[in-house]
Amino acid sequence: MSIRSRFLIVICAIMLATIAVLSVSSYVLTSRFLMSEVDQNLDNRVTIISEILQSQPRDLRGRNRVRNPLANALLPTRFDSITQVITDDGSVLVGFGEVDLPVSKDVLEIANNSQLARVRESFEIEGVKYRMLSVPIRQGGALQIAIDVADIERAKQAIQRGGLLLALFGMLGSATIAWFSAGRVSRPIKDLADAAEQIARTGNLDVEVAIDGDSEIKQLTSSFNSMTAALRSSREQQKQLVQDASHELRTPLTSLRANSELLQRSDLDENARVEILRDIRTEVDELTLLSSELSALATDQKLSEIVAKVDLGPLVEEVVSRARRRYSRDISLSINDSATVDLRQSQFDRALSNLIDNAVKFSPVETAIEVVVDSNRIEIVDHGPGVAASDKSRIFERFYRSTSTRSLPGSGLGLAIVKQFVDDHDAKIEVTDTPGGGATMVIQFKE
Repeated sequence: MSIRSRFLIVICAIMLATIAVLSVSSYVLTSRFLMSEVDQNLDNRVTIISEILQSQPRDLRGRNRVRNPLANALLPTRFDSITQVITDDGSVLVGFGEVDLPVSKDVLEIANNSQLARVRESFEIEGVKYRMLSVPIRQGGALQIAIDVADIERAKQAIQRGGLLLALFGMLGSATIAWFSAGRVSRPIKDLADAAEQIARTGNLDVEVAIDGDSEIKQLTSSFNSMTAALRSSREQQKQLVQDASHELRTPLTSLRANSELLQRSDLDENARVEILRDIRTEVDELTLLSSELSALATDQKLSEIVAKVDLGPLVEEVVSRARRRYSRDISLSINDSATVDLRQSQFDRALSNLIDNAVKFSPVETAIEVVVDSNRIEIVDHGPGVAASDKSRIFERFYRSTSTRSLPGSGLGLAIVKQFVDDHDAKIEVTDTPGGGATMVIQFKE
């Protein structure tokens, strides 16, 4: 079922429920009001009759039915209501009207006990509905007055018909409005669905949906466009990575092929064979390093490792100790102040190790590598040739190698891995010149 149809059903259901509640409430309140008016009219008439009866008291017990024993006391009721006086045994003593009023058990009780309260009843005689009030008479018996409420019933039926008509027209009107409103609301969502379907079918991410609609729809559309832009960028980066990796792999593979062909020569002496095998091992090591670093770049650490709060000092000290054992170099560590930051530990280990490896590679053996931790800032200082100004903006690109370093071993991916770590942790990295010569790499975490 489409969003538009669901929206239509929901709106119609809400409108129907609202009209139903309003109609029922209107019917109940109006019915109660009209019946209250009838009861008030009956009360007023009983009050008038009671006053006349008190001024002209008569004993009703033991009398046969007569036509006007109470003189003019009942005259106000004889033209627009049915009036009846009964004795304590239920016999009709006086009756004005075309029909006799029913005498129920409750009416007999008040006819025999003038201290009991009045009784109100609704009934139907020959298809006509009446509302009756019965009150005890002090001298004995009871007075019954009933009013034809057919007009009220007709009014209630008219209210019912009006409610049904209102519900019908309300449903039609709300359905029409809801259909067009749903179309307007769902159009941007349908555009997004069509765009997503087109991307799934064609694989073409060059799709951008026009930002239109309410604020939530605009936000959704903007997020969709941002997502497709990020996917385009990611695909371009992957494509570029594959192209660069293919280019970088070509050189060692070509060298391996050439060396393997040389090993097939029968006139090759032992010294040359040893040299070729040494070159092959070097190329294999380069390929292994390149494969490892390509894997590190291709792995989304944000998904494979969770972020944890880590004290920088001990973590940096562990990486530095490992580098000292690996290179047997003088690597000093100064921890001025250690902050606690949120990071992925294994990704941090790899990034910091790459920076130290880079410093070791370019620093003379007799010079020390300095690592400084100052709160949420880490500095790796070397005293090598430094980084040329023209290269500082590019050394973190994948496979980029400056002219002066192309003859040195390396994949050109170490600093790219560092840049990926920095970007994943919303940190910053910069390259500055070391006083006296060399380069200083600075990682700055957010406070």
